[in-house]
Amino acid sequence: MQAHDPERPSDADLFRQAFRRYAATVVLVTYVDGSGRPAGLTATSMCSLSPSPPSLLVCINRATRAYAEITDRGLYGVNILSVGQRSVALHCSRPGMDKELKPEWLAADSADRPTPRLRGSLAHLECAVGTSYEAYSHHVFLGLIKDVWLNPVQDPPLLYHGGAYGQLESSAELTERFHWELPG
Repeated sequence: MQAHDPERPSDADLFRQAFRRYAATVVLVTYVDGSGRPAGLTATSMCSLSPSPPSLLVCINRATRAYAEITDRGLYGVNILSVGQRSVALHCSRPGMDKELKPEWLAADSADRPTPRLRGSLAHLECAVGTSYEAYSHHVFLGLIKDVWLNPVQDPPLLYHGGAYGQLESSAELTERFHWELPG
């Protein structure tokens, strides 16, 4: 094993720097905590798995409260966030802080669902834990999608890139940029 060069960033720092270059859609994993309160965890480590059966995977740090709550109940929701939900993502991404969801963030039918659905999310996927695996500091939950709600309003998704939240260019911005970039 080589001696650590103090000028070289750690492997964990290099990992974080590399993945800050990867743009990802932001989701809020929602669950009901042990006190019956709606709570959430901001995540970018979610992806589709299979359309048959409909399934996805989400990776959650085992040190979080969300890990224990999801493991105990075997249920979680995945809310795909729109650009207007940046404040919700920030609230639920603070390590060690309370992740209770404010009533004004919840959809009117949220109390009737097994997991909280956010007002304004692009989609809500109701998941039952199918299988799960320990992977280093995290746990990979393979979720069997039991119900899908799609927002009829198609807002832009909230993205995470470069250590910050952002959004895609609108079609008007893209068209405008295209016109300015044409050679003269």
